[in-house]
Amino acid sequence: MSTQKRGIESILKKLPNKSRFRFFLLFVVISFSFWASTKLSKEYQLVQPFTLVWGEVPKGVVLSDKPSQIKATLNASGVEILWYRLFKNKLSISLKDVDFTPEDRVLNMEEQFFDIQQQLFGGTQLLQISPSLFPLQYSKMAVKKLPVLANLDVNFRPGYLGEESVQITPDSVVVHGPQNTLDTLENINTEEFKALDVHQNIDQKIGLEELAGVEFEVESIELHWSVLPFSEKRLTIPIEVVNLPLGVKVKLFPPEVNLRATLPLSLLSAVKSSDFLLVVDYEDINEGQSDVMEIKLRKQPPSVKKVIWEPLNVNYLIRR
Repeated sequence: MSTQKRGIESILKKLPNKSRFRFFLLFVVISFSFWASTKLSKEYQLVQPFTLVWGEVPKGVVLSDKPSQIKATLNASGVEILWYRLFKNKLSISLKDVDFTPEDRVLNMEEQFFDIQQQLFGGTQLLQISPSLFPLQYSKMAVKKLPVLANLDVNFRPGYLGEESVQITPDSVVVHGPQNTLDTLENINTEEFKALDVHQNIDQKIGLEELAGVEFEVESIELHWSVLPFSEKRLTIPIEVVNLPLGVKVKLFPPEVNLRATLPLSLLSAVKSSDFLLVVDYEDINEGQSDVMEIKLRKQPPSVKKVIWEPLNVNYLIRR
């Protein structure tokens, strides 16, 4: 037992003490740092693979999901090479100006030389790109122009209403998508626009409602709706009989109606009874079946928002 113990102590004495070990370790670290610095500061020529990331793809063009890769011959320092190997291994390529009219589109990578060089480190020199002609794998979607409908939930302040119809710019958009999807679409809706207590003009930029697998030429539309103070005007309007045969007279009971028109406050005094035309049609008479005729509105000023009249039907007496 004592012999074994003396053997272990002998081995321990031969090992360097803590201070000597630390000095040795520091020497190794410094030596390695000088070696690595020397190696990484030198310039090397290598072939580096890069994954292509396509940007600004034109509407209606669908690129293949298959990863696209090129090989670039570079002249770079060891540090830059290490960075390319570990992190910077993707390049962005814009397709904004590419003509996708031909069925087979080949991208000339030599034309991308400057843009690729700009994405590399300042000390890196781009020497060659392989392949120099890169075939793009893509498909095209069908195209259709559709009208835009505003999806509005607007609550006006009492005494205010929207004037006429909502103005949408543009009022139609070009849509790209699968043919079977476009065949089912008759219009495109905007995103829902909600507003409460509205008493001023609405000028709003609104996005289009998203549809799966469909792309739009524009991302949003401009919405304008003139909002004005409105009031109600009461008028007495005589009823006219149309399509009356020669020699036939029809007496109506009553011969006139009471009409209420909602219109802009600024036009209240300008609107007259003669601006409205309420009629009954002699051809609607089914003798022996009904003794009343329906009153129909044939004319009204374009600025009038709402028209209500009483009665809705009249009795009649035919004289020949």
